[in-house]
Amino acid sequence: MRQLLKVIVLGAVLGAPWALVTLPTSAASLTAPSCTPTTIRITDYNTVVGTGSVNDLFWVHNVSSQACALRGYMRVSYVGTYGLTTKGKKRQLLAVQQTDSFGANGNDLGGIKRGVAMPTVTLKPKGDASFWIYGTDESHQLPNGQQSRCTISYKMMAWLPGATSSIQVSPLRANGFFWCGGIYVHPIVPGVSGSLPPRSLKYFFGTPS
Repeated sequence: MRQLLKVIVLGAVLGAPWALVTLPTSAASLTAPSCTPTTIRITDYNTVVGTGSVNDLFWVHNVSSQACALRGYMRVSYVGTYGLTTKGKKRQLLAVQQTDSFGANGNDLGGIKRGVAMPTVTLKPKGDASFWIYGTDESHQLPNGQQSRCTISYKMMAWLPGATSSIQVSPLRANGFFWCGGIYVHPIVPGVSGSLPPRSLKYFFGTPS
């Protein structure tokens, strides 16, 4: 389904020992005013897929003239259809379960290295932060014995930590957001690699052809 397929990621797709963390956002922990939906633009930068795994890297850009801060996880939802085709189906708000994860585990790229604290990210004017979302685009059997439900979306809604209104995010051109089952959302980190410590984009996507 995905078209920007440049990297094949090997390893176990499912059943990895996830490190799950949920941290509330506290205004006292921020070094600048909290970023708001009116000051932030979110871009689907690129996708890495392979052996059923899907990793989406998103960039978070401060479009304002003032510094602002973020700490924690995005909350996301999708508008689209269930199944492997959209033909004849009405778009709706989809039920896609989100799990907050430090990531960096097997096919789950990016995220925060074990032992590194959750960062408070201060975005300078026109500055960038980033995060990954990991999942699979192949139907699989769930622990309850049922098959995972696949979804197709061309509209993601993202809430900044602590925000009550969302930011609309479009997928890469000619692509969509395809998931089968739940997703794992990584923390917002400084820079554009979605990783802490940071890595080069070449590490994930290779050298552009």
